[in-house]
Amino acid sequence: MKTLKKALRTQTLPAFAFIMLFAVSCSNCSYTNADNKKQSIAETKNIIVKDSASKDSVSKEILLGKIIPSKDTNFTSVDQKYASRKGFYMQKEAYLSFKNMYDAALKEGVKLTIISATRTFNEQKVIWEGKWTGNVLYSGKNLATSYPDSVERSKYVLKYSSMPGTSRHHWGTDVDLNSLSLSYFKTETGKKMYNWLSANASKYGFCQPYTAKDSLRINGYEEEKWHWSYFPVSSKYLKNYKEYIFYEDLKGFAGWETALKIEVIKNYVLSINKECK
Repeated sequence: MKTLKKALRTQTLPAFAFIMLFAVSCSNCSYTNADNKKQSIAETKNIIVKDSASKDSVSKEILLGKIIPSKDTNFTSVDQKYASRKGFYMQKEAYLSFKNMYDAALKEGVKLTIISATRTFNEQKVIWEGKWTGNVLYSGKNLATSYPDSVERSKYVLKYSSMPGTSRHHWGTDVDLNSLSLSYFKTETGKKMYNWLSANASKYGFCQPYTAKDSLRINGYEEEKWHWSYFPVSSKYLKNYKEYIFYEDLKGFAGWETALKIEVIKNYVLSINKECK
């Protein structure tokens, strides 16, 4: 009998040890699952999107404009020959194509001058907040007093200015040319420039994202004849933006809480000329 009990103790000890070991390891199971969930969320927020045009990785930071173009190898400085001043940056591929377009236009008596190119989140923030807070008059109005309702105020600024984190200028693919004044495009020079671009820009990969509103573009910014986008890259960025950018990513500027109420991603970022998609 003693021999039998000893044998049972000898045989059951490994099983008991296994059960205890499993219990100890499983005491961390809930922690591990929660930790993995947090890691998954973190990976989603910092996901890297591959851009097949440039073969370089494009992070959410680039899509949101949270970059320093001078330190990003995808960007290059714009020679003042093509611009109204020094200090502009563009994506290398877009810049090369623009220079070819510039030469072609010049041969036909049209001079294209870049007056705005890449703008970072912070640069767009300065533009937006100046108008939204009323520190800068917009169309002669102090919007903070003229539009006390924050949603209506944001909609007014959004006629021609993007919220930080939603501007195509963040990407280095878009440029403003010659003038931001509507009256310029009613002059002979302005009409000639716009007509040339309308007929020829697509040959160099450029399109006008904000055309006049019609049945196909009922929402979004007003028409901008000066704004042209290098769509071989910007169209891919737009698809990435739609998939990976969320309203919580747009925090960090006055009035950001109105973005979701207005559905700025759907009604502004994605509401563009179909030829740019």
